[in-house]
Amino acid sequence: MLTDVEKEKILNELTLDEKIGQMFCMYYAAHKPYEEMMKEWENIKVGSVFVAGVTPEEIKKLTESLATFGKLPPMIAADVEKGPGHAVLGEGDLPHEMAWGSCNDDELIEKAHIATAERCRELGIHWSFSPLVDINFNMNNPAVNVRTISDVPECVARIGAAAVRGYQKNGMMVAGCKHFPGDGVDGRNQHFCTTVNSLSKEDWMNSFGMVYKEMFKAGTASVMVAHISLPSYDEKIDDILGYPPASLSYNLQTKLLKGELGFEGCIVSDALSMVGACAVVDHDRLAIEFVKAGGDVLLFPLPEWHGYIKAAVENGEIPMERIDDAVRRIITMKDKARLFENQEDVLKDITHEYDIAEMAARISEKSICKIRDARNLIPLKLSKGDKILIINLKYGKNPLPFYDCELDVVEEELKKRGFETVSFVNPSRADIESHMGDSAAVLINNHIGQVSAGGSKRINWEHIAPFWRGEVLKHKNMIFTSFGDPYKLYDYPFLSTYINTHSTMVSSQRAFVKALLGEIPFEGKNPVSLEGFFEAEV
Repeated sequence: MLTDVEKEKILNELTLDEKIGQMFCMYYAAHKPYEEMMKEWENIKVGSVFVAGVTPEEIKKLTESLATFGKLPPMIAADVEKGPGHAVLGEGDLPHEMAWGSCNDDELIEKAHIATAERCRELGIHWSFSPLVDINFNMNNPAVNVRTISDVPECVARIGAAAVRGYQKNGMMVAGCKHFPGDGVDGRNQHFCTTVNSLSKEDWMNSFGMVYKEMFKAGTASVMVAHISLPSYDEKIDDILGYPPASLSYNLQTKLLKGELGFEGCIVSDALSMVGACAVVDHDRLAIEFVKAGGDVLLFPLPEWHGYIKAAVENGEIPMERIDDAVRRIITMKDKARLFENQEDVLKDITHEYDIAEMAARISEKSICKIRDARNLIPLKLSKGDKILIINLKYGKNPLPFYDCELDVVEEELKKRGFETVSFVNPSRADIESHMGDSAAVLINNHIGQVSAGGSKRINWEHIAPFWRGEVLKHKNMIFTSFGDPYKLYDYPFLSTYINTHSTMVSSQRAFVKALLGEIPFEGKNPVSLEGFFEAEV
């Protein structure tokens, strides 16, 4: 680790242009001409780059290019929310965060993140924009949902801290908790507008504030500030725009996060391309206002913003001390990620003690919740060769496939066990009627969740059509399972059999089939509550 004197020496050797470049985390877009991107980024000496849906070869080539740009080692960041596969093609996945809460085993979660961090480091990824430590207080929130651990703050704090410890063990990665000041309260999506965390000061400090303090105790290297306002701690911009998002708020970043909560790490913005930020200020002011508010790293900035920040420093609007403070924090974060060391020596510290696939299977198998079984259908009693009708309810094509999985594995696992299957997506009543009579069981699988929903997770006509005239309810072996939104009993309160898996991932689908057929017990604890239906158990 670097000494404070060594860090100051590094800082003082940087020019203003190089310092501002360190504050830029660009988006690696594989569809753009590589040489064009590199030329832009070399001009501004970018300090970090975000990757998603890439190959290991692309990461290696990118890192080698970035290393030639400036005096500091480059940092590769990613949304490694649920394992390396969240960022790198062909790599392993963990189930969604809500399954971690349902599993309710912080030791297992820490081990899973040790495995994740080690594999990510082998692939060349150093910084994860996770874990999510939002609290899903609002069942209608479309932005987080199964990406949250729980609606119980103490559970979020305990499991979230375990993930941070796992990521950062032996300096394999640095963690980035998000989305400060906390998503899960509003019923809207911060990608679409500035949303509101409407909690009082006391309630916020006892929930989100407590959670973030626990993340700081666990040593999280960074916090992502979101395009979410917190009126109880802030002042209005004006009567139309209301309160500023945290990404543009001095009160939330400097006074609350760095001051009252005592965060000494690095503040990174959520993507500044989101409407929740870019609709609040003029285009040429966005980067300036983020930095003035206390932000250290701009996520997905445009190259011309480098000049805007430099001009603001030169005309005195942004004090040089603010730039130095930001870069000092970035240097410290890169040091925590062991980027100033010989990288071959860092890789020698990888233990391979825990396997990602094994960790994913164990989390998934401990997170399947049987909520209702009024007709005692579970475990499902079938014979080899029986026909199973599978009805998948979903929105259109998933726009972010690395966040989600199609439910094909359920059918594959049933076929492996010798069952005949026929499946539909949002079928008509005619489709159902043509197969229900000779099917030994009907499985209705909800795939309406956080990613596919966008603005709302509520059901539509195509999702209720199978129940019209009570069609599928006539079948003696009808089982409804939600692989996405865990609150679907609210939309389908008439169901007599209902299961939550809290995740769409492959490991969750396999665990579901095992539990459904009695091969493993239902061990999951409810990580969230649905008033009138079930209570949280974590």
